[in-house]
Amino acid sequence: MATKDTNAKPEQTNPADVHQPADRKKHQDEESIAPPTVQPPGAKDTSEKPKVNPVTGGTL
Repeated sequence: MATKDTNAKPEQTNPADVHQPADRKKHQDEESIAPPTVQPPGAKDTSEKPKVNPVTGGTL
């Protein structure tokens, strides 16, 4: 449920006829992936940070 700011001046409120495009995703950089229980065995989890060697900076 949206709340309306009654203290906002008319020039501060968003126009009623302005909407986001229908094809725009809320999180453009985040794709939908299946939960770990549904993914095939050995699938890489992209949400985890890679393990990095602190000396060389390369991945382990």
